[in-house]
Order: sequence, then structure tokens, then C-alpha cells
Amino acid sequence: MMKSITTGLLVTLGMIAGSVYASSYPTKAVRLIVPYSAGGVTDQIGRALANQMGKHLGQTVVVENKTGANGTMGAIEMLNARPDGYTITMVPIGIFRMPHLTGASYDPAKDLTYISQVAGYDYFVAVQADAPWQSAKDLVDYARVHPDSISYGTPGAYSSQHIAMVQLGEEAGVSWTHIPYKGDADALAAMLGGHIQVLVGASTVLPYVQDGKVRVLAALGAERSTSLPDRPTLKEEGYGVVHASPFGIAGPKNMPEDVVATLDGAIGETMKDPDFLALLQRVGVSPAYMDHPTYTAASLKNVDVERETIEGLSKLLQKE
Repeated sequence: MMKSITTGLLVTLGMIAGSVYASSYPTKAVRLIVPYSAGGVTDQIGRALANQMGKHLGQTVVVENKTGANGTMGAIEMLNARPDGYTITMVPIGIFRMPHLTGASYDPAKDLTYISQVAGYDYFVAVQADAPWQSAKDLVDYARVHPDSISYGTPGAYSSQHIAMVQLGEEAGVSWTHIPYKGDADALAAMLGGHIQVLVGASTVLPYVQDGKVRVLAALGAERSTSLPDRPTLKEEGYGVVHASPFGIAGPKNMPEDVVATLDGAIGETMKDPDFLALLQRVGVSPAYMDHPTYTAASLKNVDVERETIEGLSKLLQKE
């Protein structure tokens, strides 16, 4: 009888202790993996996000940069991380794309807990300020009359920028030449040096637009960029090409719901902070917050969308 009572008491105490532990999360620093180099746009956002999250969580959020594997190192790290909320990662669009390109050690549909979407990179079709084209339609019309005379640079094959231009060329019935570079900076330098006519890039172009050296013809998102609200989207120009590149925060699979809710709440509060929103606008990124359930559904859909996109692109490239 006494043994039964003791066992029951221990179980009860264990349940209470577990409940207290869960409700007190976090009790130590949280590690946020940024899968890109220190100093870049993603890193700047990650550090600002970590700082604001820390204020709401009551604990420090420490940024750790892990580069390589095309931005998927964070997802790879989640395979071995405990699902206790103390190791989380930024999730770029490549998390969903790379498994369909080169294969991956993780399954984006099964190995991650999607916590919150934060924002989306803005992409732009840009030319030198003295170029003859004032709009995307001007560029398309010129390419139609002068086939293969336009070379465009992107940060690499199968990037969102590359995919967008292949799709635009297919829809508009024009052909142009893709020149892949190691990153936006290299592609921008090539355009400014006259080696290519068009850059399809991200926020790297913004200072040059402000200095009057570069003209943006169109943005690739579903809506106009908050950084360049006067420039239309390709969709507004009449082309059915939309490429947003949203990113969010995820953790390992099987995270406790209350821990996820705490992290999601901290991110949601951060998305209301005027200084954080000002940083996003300054670096050419648009806020696009989604809560845990919405982001989870969108992420699982992205797995299929990216597979279909890569399959479609492969067919288009075979035609070239």
C-alpha cells in the first residue's frame, strides 16, 4: 500500500515538475543558427531578430553562423539538435529547393518544426541608369527583336532570380543568356562594368539606385517592395511571374507545442517593433509574418511547389 502511494506521489511530482519546466521556458540562452556569413543581409536580420526576441523571452538569443550547403546548414543541424527550443535556425527558401536539386540529408516535410515566417527578400530586374529600357516590357520588346542579345546575371543557377528569368523568357517568347555569378555583388559589378546588360538581384542594388547609377525595371514579388514602392512588379507589367523568397524560423521535429508558442509569440512581438521593421526596409526585405500554424501549412506546400518548379525549369532548360 505504502509503495503504491509513494509511486503515485512520485508520478504526480514528476508531472508537476515537467509542467513547471515547460512553462518556465526558456531558462537559458537560445541558439539561433544563421546559415550565411556574418555581415550580410541575412546575418543583419538574424542578429536584430535575436536581439528583439531575447527581450520578449527574457533570455539571450545567441546567433551562430554556419555557412555552406547552399544555405541548408541550419536544417542539417536540426537533425541532431534536441527539440527543447534551445536550438533553432533561420530557414531560407533553399531549404525546400535543394532536396529536389542535389538531394539532402534532411526531409523538409518531416524533420523540422516550422515556428514562424518572418519576411521575404525582394528581388529586382535592374539595368544601368543610362540603359535604353524604362520598364520590363521595354526589355522584353527589345529581346524579341534582338534574340540572344541580352545577357543577365544572377547569384547562380537555379536561384529564384534565374528561375524567374527563364519563366519570363518562356512566357514572353524571348531568348536571353544567363550568366551565373557567385553572388549579387559579383553580378552587380559585371553589369556596372558593361559585361552584362541586366542584373536580377536583391538589395545589393538599392544604394546604386539611390546614387542614380542603377535603374530598377520591376520587382519579382507578388506586391511592390517596401524599399522601392514606385517600381511595379512583373505581375503588374502583365507577366505571370512571381518570385518571393520568404524565410522564417524553425526547430527540430517534435518540439513541444508550448515551447513553439512561446517562440512564435516572441517573433510576433518582434514584427511589431518599429526599429526592426525599419531595418527590413533599409536592407530590401519585406515583412511577411506568419504564425506557427500558417507557416507550417505554407512550408509543407512549398515542398511540393519547389519540386514542381524545378521539374518545370529543367524541361524549359532542355528546350534552350
